[in-house]
Amino acid sequence: MSIFALRKIEAVKGKQQFYELLVDGVSNYKQFSDSIKDNSQYCSEMRTILAYMNFVAELKMLPKTKFRDITPAKDNVKEYEFKSDHLRVYAFHIEKTGKVVALWGFKNNQDEDIKKFRSIKKRFIETL
Repeated sequence: MSIFALRKIEAVKGKQQFYELLVDGVSNYKQFSDSIKDNSQYCSEMRTILAYMNFVAELKMLPKTKFRDITPAKDNVKEYEFKSDHLRVYAFHIEKTGKVVALWGFKNNQDEDIKKFRSIKKRFIETL
């Protein structure tokens, strides 16, 4: 069984809290940022997505092309997708905690990433 932990995302400030989900002590954000560090386009898009998170944290609206609800019909835990040209970030909302960022990925892996994200979310929810 995986061990989960939440770490506050210090770059996101606002009324709503954002946390990254650590799985067995591993940060998907760190792994992802290390994998794209030599690509200036992706690094720029990563900073843009963090700016989108700040908008959401301040309870501001973003268009569906930047941030959308992807919650399945019969699920009570809200799921969200942050979008840039090439990158996708998947998060879910935990009452009285805030938004939990579970997975960073690429647009061209979107279908597999959503399945992986939902699996991580399900395992995390079971530990609560």
